[in-house]
Amino acid sequence: MLAVKQEPEAADFWAWFEDNQTVLAELAVKLDDMTMDELEPVLDELALEIHDVDDRLFAELDVTEDGSPVLLITAEGEREALLAARDVVALAPDNKGWVFKALRDREELSDQLSLPGGGEVDIREAVFVLEVHEGKAEIAIGLDDWDEERAEDYSLAAENLVELALGEADYSAGVSGVMALPLKDLAEEADPWPLKALTSEFDNQLGG
Repeated sequence: MLAVKQEPEAADFWAWFEDNQTVLAELAVKLDDMTMDELEPVLDELALEIHDVDDRLFAELDVTEDGSPVLLITAEGEREALLAARDVVALAPDNKGWVFKALRDREELSDQLSLPGGGEVDIREAVFVLEVHEGKAEIAIGLDDWDEERAEDYSLAAENLVELALGEADYSAGVSGVMALPLKDLAEEADPWPLKALTSEFDNQLGG
């Protein structure tokens, strides 16, 4: 459960949410069609309210495939805050119109990897090597499409890719590091696996 001092703040957050749920639901459903000027005031207030509960937590709006609004409470990968995110959601009101989620789920990877600062690389031929040390995975992603001048961008994008593939909880608790490097370099050092096998190999080695 939440620490005693946090429970009143969580109750205040959900009371604020219920007072503002109509506006938030409209925002969630129309998110892609609204301008930043329309979004920012409400999203800023949402951020302030969840930070009053725990400044390590963040709130995001989304919709399900059938159009129901979703409120996601995320710890943004901070392992020590995972339980806090779950505890806040455990105190959510019984509201049949909404879906409340703690932490990001695993997602299917697309064929393209977006890079910080712009641009994409094709990852259909990408491979990986996963090694476990002291109960955590170190993961190297080998990319065929490589630009040495953007090596740091590639590694940041690889971290995002692994978190998407494994989900927030498993990534935070089970991964100690991610790096990207040219596919040919990784293949020279190890016997890599196709990227599509990443989640199953992680689960196999870390007991997911």
